[in-house]
Amino acid sequence: MNKNSIISKYWEQIAVSLLAIIVCCFWLFFYPFIPVAREMSQLFLWNGDYLTERLSVPGGIAQYLGECITQFFINPVYAALVYAILFVVAQQLSSKLLRQFFPTIKSKVRFPLSLLPPILLWYMAMLPHIPLTPMIAALLVMMIGCVVMSIHAKRTRLIILCFVIAVMYWLTGPMSILLVLCSIRWIPLTATLFASCLIGSSYITPYPLEQIIKGIDYDWSGVKEMGTYEEMECDMLIRQQEWIQVLRKFKHPVSPAVRSAVILASYQSGQMSYQELMSKLVVPVSMYDSEPSVFCMGENHFTLYLGSLSSAFIVSELATQLSWTAISQRAAFEAMEYIPNANKSGRALKTLTEICIITGQYALAEKYLSILDKTIFYRRWVKKIRPLVDNPKLIEQYPFMKASRESYLKTKDYFFI
Repeated sequence: MNKNSIISKYWEQIAVSLLAIIVCCFWLFFYPFIPVAREMSQLFLWNGDYLTERLSVPGGIAQYLGECITQFFINPVYAALVYAILFVVAQQLSSKLLRQFFPTIKSKVRFPLSLLPPILLWYMAMLPHIPLTPMIAALLVMMIGCVVMSIHAKRTRLIILCFVIAVMYWLTGPMSILLVLCSIRWIPLTATLFASCLIGSSYITPYPLEQIIKGIDYDWSGVKEMGTYEEMECDMLIRQQEWIQVLRKFKHPVSPAVRSAVILASYQSGQMSYQELMSKLVVPVSMYDSEPSVFCMGENHFTLYLGSLSSAFIVSELATQLSWTAISQRAAFEAMEYIPNANKSGRALKTLTEICIITGQYALAEKYLSILDKTIFYRRWVKKIRPLVDNPKLIEQYPFMKASRESYLKTKDYFFI
């Protein structure tokens, strides 16, 4: 078999593979900070209570699976691979549904049409206020739709479809409305059934009908900000301590939090003295012409801003690097307050655990560790850090934490300002 015949026979598979590589490179090299920001806005726990809580509302299994996948976004490489896989799965399901709905359609027409759903999901993934829940819900509905459409007996299909709509509504939320298309002739019946499920669920869940129609975890818009692209990218870089990259990428930062991060990066890279850093980050209250922040110490004012989730984490990282323990602790708490849908954050709890060890709050540190021990990616860190709670003298083996404790003991705690 020559090269041309192989291409002509497997051109769809080759095209899909190339597109998957493009998607992977897109997320890995251009927008890795978006999935990383999603990961820090949740805390996925491997226990029955967490699953039960999710299954108690419509769309719960889609939210659970979405959060389970999102925990892997702590690593940008994993995030890029996951999005590439989701893109391929969406394309394959779309192609199969098109073959089932339109058996006579040619492959040259079907293939570009099958790209529309994954491209739409790709666009949704670019929006910080859209979690992974609606994307997972769409894939689950498409998968079940393929199964239902494979049933050729129309009456049997209708009976099964009515049952599936009710079940899939509770598992995936309002995205299950797409299933009504599996039986065009009986759309009035299936649509009425779907509407009944929608309205009925509003009486047994603590959410208004408007929220249920929109999807309980489908859209985070209208809540506190996740942050701008600039803030999310800067936060990712300072979390990785890529100080030179921060200076290269943000020569004219717009966000006040990013400006503070650039000052820190200049100091950490040896381009600025500590005195210069303090002169830029701490000013007298009388000279402060912006809206007040929560960080005011007597006659001095820290020029730190908490306008979004990402900016709060930037402040927390900045304060941690400078051994401003109380400020780091407060910023970490503020970051969790910015998280939509009342989630907690594994990253914030990790920071708070370190601070509790530095400040000697060992009982609270143990509480945080017991929570993080139920995760995948923080569990190894828990095993490493737990001996410091059991034997506080071991902090001597950690120079940074030791220096932070010494600094904390010498300064006034301004947490409760």
